[in-house]
Amino acid sequence: MKIGQLVMGPAGSGKSTYCLEIYKNLVCLKNSVKVINLDPSVENIDVPDSIDIRDLIKIEDVMDEFSLGPNGGLIFCMEYFMDNLIWFDKEIEFSDKKNLIFDLPGQIELYTHCNLIRDLANHLKRTSDITLYSIFLLDCQFIGDLGKFFGGTITALCCMLSLEIPHFNILTKIDLINHIPYAILEKFLFPCNELFKKELQEIVNPKYRILTKSLIKLLMDFSMVQFIPLDLTRPDQLSNFLELLSLYTD
Repeated sequence: MKIGQLVMGPAGSGKSTYCLEIYKNLVCLKNSVKVINLDPSVENIDVPDSIDIRDLIKIEDVMDEFSLGPNGGLIFCMEYFMDNLIWFDKEIEFSDKKNLIFDLPGQIELYTHCNLIRDLANHLKRTSDITLYSIFLLDCQFIGDLGKFFGGTITALCCMLSLEIPHFNILTKIDLINHIPYAILEKFLFPCNELFKKELQEIVNPKYRILTKSLIKLLMDFSMVQFIPLDLTRPDQLSNFLELLSLYTD
């Protein structure tokens, strides 16, 4: 059985770095691994022997031909990709790797306004002997701006509910905030609590307070979002996380 990770998160959250480090870690452990880049705007892939959506379609070509912006071009590319899954299935079929790491685009529209990524996950489960996980990455520096962090948390919940597969949320770049006491970091690891209610109400525009209160209630009602701090510069932490994934595989 193959193991697949759908790696998501906002732009700059470290998705490509995560995929590269996971690749290195698995190779060192003598595990077979293949990285699949599904972001048509990523030009240079540091991982050898990878599958690249840009071999099928390039976002700059789409933007030039149809006069689309970056987001419209991305949606077009992903729709084109889903309409040509025969190409993708052949690429996967030729690969005998056990671990598949999918590097996905960061635009939230793919998870809120359309079903493209969910349809991809369903296609993989239907056509391949694979166990899928969704991995949502969030830059830990978001904790310095409560509004951004809260938005990232809502996005994580949205991705989790959209895909309906085992899901993990990760705070990346932890090495940049090693100076912060764990007692402060801990409340951001479990954001579904009352601690944020008062702080958010103080910083938001008064006309958005009712909306903010409703979103906080939504987050607390689901009570599903928690983050795992991960320092990608430490192979031991990567190994521990892969062991955590293996528990759900077994």
